[in-house]
Amino acid sequence: MSAEWLDAWQRQLVLSKCQVWSLRLSNQVAGTPKFSMIINKHVMRSTNEKQVLQQVINEGPISCSQISRNLSLNKVTVSDIYNQLLRAQFIKEIGCGVSTKNGGRKPVMAELNVNYGFVASIDLSETAVKLMYSRLNGKILHFQSFKTTDMTLTDVIDLIEDQLRNVDDYGTVHGLMGVAIALDGIIYENKILKTPIKCLAHFDLAKYLRDKLRIPVMLEKKANLTAVFERDFHNNEIFDNVVSIVVRDEIHAGIVADSRLYSGHEGEAGEVGTALLEDRTVENHMESANDYASEKALWAKLKAIKHVDRLDLTAVKHDYINHDPEVTKVFDDFVYYLSKVVSNVSTAFAPDVVVLNTSVLEILPQLLTDLRNTTAKMSSPTRQVPIIATKNVQSAALLGGASEIIHQALGLESLKMHFS
Repeated sequence: MSAEWLDAWQRQLVLSKCQVWSLRLSNQVAGTPKFSMIINKHVMRSTNEKQVLQQVINEGPISCSQISRNLSLNKVTVSDIYNQLLRAQFIKEIGCGVSTKNGGRKPVMAELNVNYGFVASIDLSETAVKLMYSRLNGKILHFQSFKTTDMTLTDVIDLIEDQLRNVDDYGTVHGLMGVAIALDGIIYENKILKTPIKCLAHFDLAKYLRDKLRIPVMLEKKANLTAVFERDFHNNEIFDNVVSIVVRDEIHAGIVADSRLYSGHEGEAGEVGTALLEDRTVENHMESANDYASEKALWAKLKAIKHVDRLDLTAVKHDYINHDPEVTKVFDDFVYYLSKVVSNVSTAFAPDVVVLNTSVLEILPQLLTDLRNTTAKMSSPTRQVPIIATKNVQSAALLGGASEIIHQALGLESLKMHFS
């Protein structure tokens, strides 16, 4: 696939930069100090273009005059950018709004053209490939899941490539514009340094698919993308500082600080499951949070007291609600140790909110109250960080991936976008 999805205004920006460098060389020869003024002018224009597009995405339907007021830019500048975005088919006009109370012409309203293109996000694990296609407004077009337990890594990669190469264009102008792949492990500079998926560590999956498909491909840790989901897909609240704690076979945290992902040294931030916790019953004994508070540890303890190889979660829920002492003790321990993780993370990062992403709270939502109360006892009374459960356990990483690749495709990596 060619790079036709690159929009007109981005190409114009590249051309403008080339012209600036040419002017810089000529100015150096002439000994004039004009270069800094010229480059600042073009940087400002690029910023203005992005902010106008951001306004249409976040506030649309919106009029040109309203954009001008929101951004405190003059109407001529906004109108020029607005018309460029129209010509590039980034935005579309959808009719007239309501005139002001003083009368006058009704404003023409515009919104993001969701038929400009679409993106793909993939959740890759040892046993399955989950594939989602989304419009540029974050709305899901299609979801599909493939079991890969008996497939080789080569077969899995071939499956992904085949699905992406042969995808329908869904009636869009530019078709598939980019792919985000979520996986567990350590991801740094779009490369896999560590992952539980056999043979995948140090294989340059992003470059391989990018070369095959000729579209942008980004890799990111699942927990990080769940944090992006919590940042970008909240209708009523905007969280600039979020910690998303994902509890599965291990415990990982995704961290958004000042609206940006925080990855730490070579992508190692958020590996909270490896932190050692002191045992609440055995003196001088410590194990990792993964051993105490992961779903894997919880299920193993429940299987042990039930003497079964396969859990009946409906029966487990029934036993807990009816105060079975053994089952209640297992869940009390789970809440205690997970609360320690939440308390430590809250103290270290001072987020606006901590979001828990675990199927345990889908089965027993009442445990959230216990987690809040226990965490409060372990934390400073001066500030109690709100603790909530995610509204999307299964698809948070996929939707977070969609947001990240949409930001990249639209050239808005540094700006906020909000999806419903």
